[in-house]
Amino acid sequence: MRTDLNEIGVCEVCGNTNLTPVLDLGSHPMCDDLVPIGDDRVCREYPIEILYCDTCRTAHQKFQVPKQDLFPESYHYRSRFTADVLKGMESLVSSCKERFGDLAGKKVLDIGCNDGSLLDFFRKQGALTIGIEPTGAYIDAAEKGHEVFNDYLTPDVAKQIVITHGHPSFITFTNVFAHIEDLKGVIESLGILMGPETVLVIENHYLGAVLEGNQFDTFYHEHPRTYSYTSFIYIARALGVDLLDVEFPARYGGNIRVFMGNVGVNDGVDKENSSEILEKEKSFLEEFSILSGNIDVWKMAKKEAIAEQISKHGPLVGKAFPGRAAILVKLLGLDSDQISVVYEKPGSMKIGFYLPGTRIPISSDEELISLHNKDKVILNLAWHISDEIRRYLIHNGISSPVIDILSSEDIQVQNKNEH
Repeated sequence: MRTDLNEIGVCEVCGNTNLTPVLDLGSHPMCDDLVPIGDDRVCREYPIEILYCDTCRTAHQKFQVPKQDLFPESYHYRSRFTADVLKGMESLVSSCKERFGDLAGKKVLDIGCNDGSLLDFFRKQGALTIGIEPTGAYIDAAEKGHEVFNDYLTPDVAKQIVITHGHPSFITFTNVFAHIEDLKGVIESLGILMGPETVLVIENHYLGAVLEGNQFDTFYHEHPRTYSYTSFIYIARALGVDLLDVEFPARYGGNIRVFMGNVGVNDGVDKENSSEILEKEKSFLEEFSILSGNIDVWKMAKKEAIAEQISKHGPLVGKAFPGRAAILVKLLGLDSDQISVVYEKPGSMKIGFYLPGTRIPISSDEELISLHNKDKVILNLAWHISDEIRRYLIHNGISSPVIDILSSEDIQVQNKNEH
């Protein structure tokens, strides 16, 4: 594994050299650094410090971990296991059809296509599907019949795609644009890929929703940047295209979905709506200071709640391991003494490993379903899809008490007690 980190001192979106330190979460393991059960290897930890650009309203990781370490061949995440993710992908395809017409025969290029889940929805509409995926997940997509380039997006790969397929009708990024290490190289690659009629669709965590919902766990190493609407104005400018529209889907606790291209493709973004969004984003710097205080409040409240449950029922069991939960587990100092096991859906590639930085094993839900221990408290690590997790447990006959590892109540109740 490489050890060099890229230290950021200049905003990668707008070039501003005056970045403000706004958040220091300490050192954490990479969220996909899963050690096999029984292996005594200790995960290496990397700092998570966030710098904020108040010009383009973009949050940056001060230290970027190389993409080869973050997204190796053995990368364990697969889109198909999360219903909320699939629902969001279906919504994105519906939005494209609603705005730009029939998708039959359109060429769609999905960057970071993972197991091809988004391309599946486009293909159902008759689109021709192409993906780029650097990890072993490309095999899943290729086996479904999508054409997949097993590589990172680079200018050379972009040229190869254009030579082979021409300019795509749509280029999509679903929660992948935040993962990009070399933003300048990606902008150059998109300049090669995009033709006059190409529509670029980017969906990511929205910085406004992150701040409003205290979603500090989204600042994990895989996200070198977290974007605002203002960020995408600058990115569109760098590409020489226009912002055509913007949406704010509820997925992941609050996303932003932008459509970019030439105004001739549609009428362009609503100016009044745009002005209102930009005005709200002026407060982001102040909101970061509030977030820092809320993290301390959450940590105190949740540690107390977990300790109380353990004193009554013994170690908790966990449900689901989204990568972002690695930050929460580390901040709370949880290990196998507090959580005996975390359960994932059968077939998950995370089963058989420890949570990063711990000796908490990940096992299959089949074991959880067979326990039938109604007194065993379940700690939901996928708090951002709390309703989905609870429906899933009830559907499988599990009626145990469930507490979310992060919830607004942790902060609101504590703050109320302080006044």
